[in-house]
Amino acid sequence: MSILNFVPPNFLPITVLLVEAEEFLSGLREILPAARIALLKKESSPEVKSLCDEFKADLIDELPTAPKIFDIILARDVLTVGENFYAMLMAFNHLLTDSGYLLTQFYNVRFVGVLERLRQGRFINNEQRLWAKADVVKLLDEAIYKEIHFLPGERKNISSDDWKRFGFDDFNEDLTTITWLVQACKCTAEVTALKDVFTPNVRAELSRLLHRIEYDIDAEENFQRLKNLCEREGIFDDYLSDFINQVVVHAAARDSIRNRLIN
Repeated sequence: MSILNFVPPNFLPITVLLVEAEEFLSGLREILPAARIALLKKESSPEVKSLCDEFKADLIDELPTAPKIFDIILARDVLTVGENFYAMLMAFNHLLTDSGYLLTQFYNVRFVGVLERLRQGRFINNEQRLWAKADVVKLLDEAIYKEIHFLPGERKNISSDDWKRFGFDDFNEDLTTITWLVQACKCTAEVTALKDVFTPNVRAELSRLLHRIEYDIDAEENFQRLKNLCEREGIFDDYLSDFINQVVVHAAARDSIRNRLIN
């Protein structure tokens, strides 16, 4: 399994950032032939540079500062090496578009090979940080990623029966997985779909009116403005219902607004 299994074919000029991951360039070019790819790497060959649209040599100072630039960021080693992984995760989140996602991986601390070495009194990490899935989920959640998916990377055909008898859970064959591949999305799929349909200005106006109605600020006047906005922009009932679910905080208000606008 490759980390590129998370990337569906796309013929649009989407933007991609590779962080010290030049080995994925040719594969990405096949999947994303029109993509604009920036590579962050201290040194690289002319052949590699010819495959990307932009080359940056300093991983920190050369990071862009403007938000929402990249649709995909592939930073395979951000969780496994270095000391600033949390700051980098936050920086990548800042750079991702609303529908964008981060691709990375980690070495599994629950792999039976690691557990067996611990049982024998040996621990060799080779300067590579080890994680459990639950800790990675917590870390990415704190770095404001909204939806997280895993795929098994490298696995080993080895028995985990002893460790199951010790009480170790083996959900999704976690005990025989050496590395887990991760896709961390900036927004949930549901929110991403909402953001893809109408322009940011329309969504902002829709959100503003719903909040004013929810908190009874000139409610009747804003109901009429909301109806006018829906008619003018062609906002259909299913979209409006989903948007209300995402934006309106109080359940009673959600039901009241939805019933009045849609039923």
